[in-house]
Amino acid sequence: MKLRIAGLSMLERGIRTMARAGIHSITIIHPAGSSWKLGAVTRKLDLDLRFVCWGSEETDGNALDDTGYQLLLAGEYVHHHSSLSELMEAEFGPCELIVHAGRPPQENGALLGVDEDQSAVSFVEDGQLSDLANTGAFLCAPGVLAALELINSGNNLGSIVRAEVERRRTDIRRTALDLWRRVSADRPSRRDAKNMLFSQVTKTTSGFVSRNINARISIPTSKLLVETGLSPHLVTVLLVLTTGLAAAYLVTMAHEYKMLLLAGILWQFAAIFDRCDGEIARIRLCESKFGAWFDTITDNIAYIAAYAGFMIGTQRLYPGNHLYIGLGISAVIALLIYLALAYRYAMKTGSGSLQHYLRDSIHNVPNEEKIFIYKIMERYGFIAKRDFFSFFFLIAAAANMIQTIYWFLIVGLHILVIAILVSQRKVHEAYQRNCREQERETAATLEMVPITEGSAEKAR
Repeated sequence: MKLRIAGLSMLERGIRTMARAGIHSITIIHPAGSSWKLGAVTRKLDLDLRFVCWGSEETDGNALDDTGYQLLLAGEYVHHHSSLSELMEAEFGPCELIVHAGRPPQENGALLGVDEDQSAVSFVEDGQLSDLANTGAFLCAPGVLAALELINSGNNLGSIVRAEVERRRTDIRRTALDLWRRVSADRPSRRDAKNMLFSQVTKTTSGFVSRNINARISIPTSKLLVETGLSPHLVTVLLVLTTGLAAAYLVTMAHEYKMLLLAGILWQFAAIFDRCDGEIARIRLCESKFGAWFDTITDNIAYIAAYAGFMIGTQRLYPGNHLYIGLGISAVIALLIYLALAYRYAMKTGSGSLQHYLRDSIHNVPNEEKIFIYKIMERYGFIAKRDFFSFFFLIAAAANMIQTIYWFLIVGLHILVIAILVSQRKVHEAYQRNCREQERETAATLEMVPITEGSAEKAR
């Protein structure tokens, strides 16, 4: 229960993983004499969390609610929450017990350890759960857990599962992704579980540079930071904000090549570290709206400082050039307008990320309503992402092409603010339309659910 994987004990990781998968009532069946301590994040989860002693004859037999479907997890397994969500979406059909299985090893094209009739007996060996493709997860129809007498029997999980598999109709559901690991006290198994979890930290919305370049540095860095106990917010302040502000200061001396180059390097590292806080939050399953807003606000403080610093550096490089000064001031105003409108949309949607505006402007507005500016955003929107700009800044700074950076910022910021001014009405209308459609779908779903005694309270 206290074994730590990627900064969390197995107990806390299991609870948070199940909560993230959508489970609201969790019973922990623990060995006699065991002790544990839950962190603040876990204690604040909106869960019906109960602890009962395994093998205790005094335990209330109703400690496990058998009125609904149950997900039974062996405590020595680490799952990614998407693996459990996949299992919970399974349709039962005639079977009463589903064994969640990974891809078993093969020999000459034949599955090893799986009976021809696809029974799950081979997942239990000598009264213990077998490592052979077993994910330690079982989905049970109503009443199955009560029949298992899991708490009071004192038998190990393997023996209980074997008996139920032999007595009931059982189905094997294989996972689409290999997102589970069995963990023991040895280092290799813990490292393997940690690597599995970190394989899922990159968001699908991440840009090309973020996925293929920045991740090669950020993920190993996050693997080290996650063991230190530093919160994602502290990582944001110590690594992202300070590095970004240092780059903003150095770029004010852009007339010196070494300062410009160092500013480019630091700004690139700020983009890399910007992944770390999110990776740590996702690994620890402690993402929150506050964290998303905190990350966005600190990022934009660094952005504004960097743009202002770059304009000061350009003015020092070209003193007395009123065109550079005027366009620089105009670009800063354009940035502030963009941030104001993007923040307004983020507050309306509750997303906490300004990138959602560009995404929604591309995907939510119907094609027939899109004008040329949408096509520009759809094709070149990646330029506005931090990962691309930071990498471009680094390359241009290394080549001492400060004018290229300057005109990139001037043109890019003005196009961005024009795009958001032109598109905001349709983007807001598309958001309202999607909200109304979701409300109608929710209402239709509720009308289809039969109301039985106590079902309203359970749904709540």
